Formats: sequence, structure tokens, C-alpha cells
Amino acid sequence: MERSSPPSFLIHVVNPVLRRLLTSPLHRPMSRGLMVLHVTGRRTGHVYDIVVGRHEVDGRLMAHAGGTWRANLRGGADLRVTLDGRERAAHAVLEEDPDRLVAIYRTLLERFGRRHANRVGLTVNVDRDPTPAELREALTGDAFAIITLTEPSR
Repeated sequence: MERSSPPSFLIHVVNPVLRRLLTSPLHRPMSRGLMVLHVTGRRTGHVYDIVVGRHEVDGRLMAHAGGTWRANLRGGADLRVTLDGRERAAHAVLEEDPDRLVAIYRTLLERFGRRHANRVGLTVNVDRDPTPAELREALTGDAFAIITLTEPSR
């Protein structure tokens, strides 16, 4: 059990294309599993547009927060989210508690299955479901952004 991420060069090439698609009228094929977070840097005031996987767990909208940008969400932060081709106001809270992260990932692994664990940034290299202890070890230093939409859809 280990964390898996696409190569950084691929992210730098593909993410600008995905951002354009997700904010365009052509968003539909990609919007089911992706969204764009528009996060304002606390020190710089710069808005970072981050393409993230879109997940719903227990009725809550979530995104894996694996990059350094996640520090801007500690303690909660207002942001904009492009969801289903529409930009909306939202509030995000960073979940870093190991026990809650294990519960979130177990739910997502049950949904996607071990073979598709890469959808949540994991590689399962055993022939069984990972134990909570294995998940906890693999998720050290990990986080999820829990997002609440604060502006209704129009």
C-alpha cells in the first residue's frame, strides 16, 4: 500500500488543458470526476486554480489535498469551486486526522475497488483490502478538503 501520483511533468502539461475544459461548455465528460478549486494564497493573495478529483462521501463534497496549496485551507477558508461547469462560492476545511482519513479512504476504496485505487492516489500492492494500519501508514501527512457550497446553483 503506497501513495501514487502522476509524474509532475504530466500534471504541468495536462492540468492547464483540464482547467480549460472544466470551465468551458465542454466540461460534461470530465465534470463527473473532476472539479477546479480556486484557492487564494494566504500570504501572496494569488489565486491558484487546482484541478482535483471530485468525491462525495457521506453526502459531503471532498477533494484530495495533496499539494502544498492545502496549507491555505488550514483552519478553514473561503474559496471558489468550478463544479459542473459553474463557478460557485464555497468554504473548505482541511481534514488531516488520521482516523478520519482512514475512514474516508476505506469508503472510497470500497466504491472504486483495489484495481482503481489510483483514482484516490493510492496503489494497493496486495491481493486483499488494506488494513486500517496499512492505510494509516500510507496516508501519513495526507489530507482531504471537505467542501461546503455556500452559493446555490443557478
